[in-house]
Amino acid sequence: MLRKRDLRKRLSVIHLITSLDVGGAEVMLLKLLSRMNVDRFENHVICLAEQGPVGQKIAAFGIPVYALNMRNGRVKIHSLMGLHRLIRQIQPDILQTWMYHANLLGALVGKWCHSTLLCWNIRCSNIDLNKYGVGTRITVKLCSMLSFLPKVIIANSKDGMRYHKRMGYRTKRWEVIPNGFDFTVYKPDDQAKSKLAHELGLDPGTPPIFIGYIARFDPMKDHTTFLKAAFQLLRQRNDVHFVLAGRKIDWNNKELAERIPRAFIANFHLLGDRDDIEKITAALDIACSVSLGEGFSNVIGEAMACGVPCVVTDVGDSAFIVGDTGLVVPSRDPVALLDAWNRLLHMATEDRRALGLTARRRIASCFSIEKIVGRYESLYCELDGKFNPHAISHLR
Repeated sequence: MLRKRDLRKRLSVIHLITSLDVGGAEVMLLKLLSRMNVDRFENHVICLAEQGPVGQKIAAFGIPVYALNMRNGRVKIHSLMGLHRLIRQIQPDILQTWMYHANLLGALVGKWCHSTLLCWNIRCSNIDLNKYGVGTRITVKLCSMLSFLPKVIIANSKDGMRYHKRMGYRTKRWEVIPNGFDFTVYKPDDQAKSKLAHELGLDPGTPPIFIGYIARFDPMKDHTTFLKAAFQLLRQRNDVHFVLAGRKIDWNNKELAERIPRAFIANFHLLGDRDDIEKITAALDIACSVSLGEGFSNVIGEAMACGVPCVVTDVGDSAFIVGDTGLVVPSRDPVALLDAWNRLLHMATEDRRALGLTARRRIASCFSIEKIVGRYESLYCELDGKFNPHAISHLR
């Protein structure tokens, strides 16, 4: 008797992901699903938590999105049963999991479902587990122990792959597939700065200098170092405005807001979650990533695509991404961060703009979203063995 999966013409993929809030992995999944060849691939998304804003955007493409509604990372029997039921119902050719918690549950439930090809996706490097709860630490350890189960582990950076190998990950096959970027969305915009200044209530006659950091409020993003350097810069000059956005980056976050002295409040703009990051990024004079650990940073690539020079910490593949189009500093070093900002700010405006355009050319030459989607499609076809991966490109 033929099974459901034997009758269909498209390759079916379940993407199991921990969250569908706004974040690097979630946005990369959105970009991937928005461009995969619908004639060859049938995608489904299962989220361990709630559907979230990214899930809503994925659903708008007509892709089924299921939310298991697990709260605070707590796994319940009925949630596991629901995941098992969905996998058995869909009968995917491939189960692609994203991030640690989904990797762990995908391995356990996928094994329970027997015949599903399992792929893991890891998105970070150099994670400081001491900054996270015991549940996350146990999850990462268990993933290391079960890393022989997936057919392939996809890392979005070479550094992330090396880091997880040192942690004891022992899959037979690794693939490094970096993030990809849409250069029709993220692009230079001469009007972006004046529009952002107007939104923030700043004098349009005196163009401000914008230094931005787009990142959720998380220990690994190290807003502490960013703020220390920012306060020092504001003691030297008052024409700089710091634009921060991301989950929990708003004035309601007392832990963050109370760190900013009253004297500097007018120079800080905490914008929270935004769905127009491309417009904010294009308005910046300098973009930053000061993380303690990254895989392949989306915000760096997006800023480069917008023609904005970057200052980044030397973690993950960040130094490789910016090359000689930006500045690289050690992590946890506010003095070095301040020095890098000053080096860029002392450049003539035309020279800084030229550096940003060089950054755009660099990121466009290697990391277009079309190339990255093609790599995922070819990998899935190769793993399943039913489709010729070379037949994908002409159908896109």
